[in-house]
Amino acid sequence: MARKQKIAPVGKDTDMQTAYRIERFLAAEARVLDEERYDDWLTMLDENIAYKMPIPMNTYRRNRLGKSSICETMIYDENFEKLKQRAAREDTGMVWLNDPATHHVRTVTNIESFCTEEASVYDVRSKFTLLRARRDKDHISHTGTRKDLLRDTGDGLKLVARTVFLPARVIVDKNLNMFF
Repeated sequence: MARKQKIAPVGKDTDMQTAYRIERFLAAEARVLDEERYDDWLTMLDENIAYKMPIPMNTYRRNRLGKSSICETMIYDENFEKLKQRAAREDTGMVWLNDPATHHVRTVTNIESFCTEEASVYDVRSKFTLLRARRDKDHISHTGTRKDLLRDTGDGLKLVARTVFLPARVIVDKNLNMFF
């Protein structure tokens, strides 16, 4: 007799209206980034944002975090000022990598939203694919998962924290000069 698999506990689901608002926020964020509207994207972020991408650790289960002295290493570990600086750099027109222009297409799916202990903050999990195309033969895509915290403010939803997880430990790409 097969045992029923349980979904890992995350939190209480948000109501349908909040879930819809969160999905629309993430879709708008993807569109704004695809259109390279970085100033608009920055307005969607909380000024205390933590934006991270850890390098996946391929270790034996017995050596996972908390069980060994192995520490987590980050590809990105940025705050609002660093993100603002990266966005401003893109807007200079002086980034040789983006001349001719690089085109991005982001897809966000499998969005799950949960309540947290703080009434106006939501724990959001999603999957994404980011396609980057430049010139005829320079195409690459990244697929992964994201763990976000969103805060509901008087100005709408704001991204408070994002952790991006790519499944591959070795990333076969010329650079990661993009926002996930």
